[in-house]
Amino acid sequence: MEKFKGVSKFILRVVVSVAILLWLFSRIDVRSVFAAFTTISTSAWLGAFGLYLASQVVSSLRWFIIGRTLGFGGRFLTYLKFYFVGMYFNLFLPSAIGGDVLKAFFLAKGGNSKLKASYSILADRLFGLWAMFIIGGISVAMDPSTLPAKWRHILIFLALSMTVAALLVPFFQKAIDRLTKSIGTRWGLAAKALWALEYMLVFWKYPKSLVQCLGLSLILQLFGMIGAFLLGQGLDLGLGIGFYFSVLPLIAILTVLPISFSGLGVREGGFIYFFHLKGVPMEKAVALSLSVFAVQAAAALIGGIGYMAGVHREALTDI
Repeated sequence: MEKFKGVSKFILRVVVSVAILLWLFSRIDVRSVFAAFTTISTSAWLGAFGLYLASQVVSSLRWFIIGRTLGFGGRFLTYLKFYFVGMYFNLFLPSAIGGDVLKAFFLAKGGNSKLKASYSILADRLFGLWAMFIIGGISVAMDPSTLPAKWRHILIFLALSMTVAALLVPFFQKAIDRLTKSIGTRWGLAAKALWALEYMLVFWKYPKSLVQCLGLSLILQLFGMIGAFLLGQGLDLGLGIGFYFSVLPLIAILTVLPISFSGLGVREGGFIYFFHLKGVPMEKAVALSLSVFAVQAAAALIGGIGYMAGVHREALTDI
């Protein structure tokens, strides 16, 4: 039954992606979309690819710091290999976070905690979202004309709420510490739940790691957004970089929702909606979306080569 449900969800996501893409392409001139690709210079492609590749290396470093903070061993190079293999499977598994499951599996090999491995992935994602919303919130606060009020308010709310939640972590941590001491091992399930929460709050015990992870997150998100800006410049969209800082976090939220196959269709719809607010033709918005995806796919193929070479079979061992 579980296998049937998994297959059904996979088929449904593919159907959703295909349906959205068919609907979108029925409303645009497909030839104009492909013609737009020819206007992007080689330097813009290479610049976007280089920045995205650099952002993923920085993201691997962030995951390495998270892993070490949680008590995992291993070298940065091993995390880097695992990360790129995960990128490859994020591209081809049903949702944009499918490869994260494999990354947690790689990390938990050799008897390591599956819970901690899973949390390393969650923390990695949360730092990324926090940084995206900070960049987006600051961007719309500095230039309110970038987006309509409702989207500005959403970005600012998300940035502030995640920041406030992070600042409140020490208070939650103290409360959990007191509960843990009072409960001990008497209530098995409750004790396990508190033990799990302690991992989720661990970064406030290591403020240096927290600052490093947030700083790296801001850098890698800026790299990715500037790469998309270069592609937009290649398409002659005429939009300032602040617009990209504002809308890409919103589009990213749509992409990671588990309703489509690797975000296909949903991502293109997001680009059409937000860029149309600035008068960008649908064809060019789709061309930009597919260009961003092409850059990500090209970088992910490096992970595919690594997977075929068997780098995922390594273990997290200190040297």
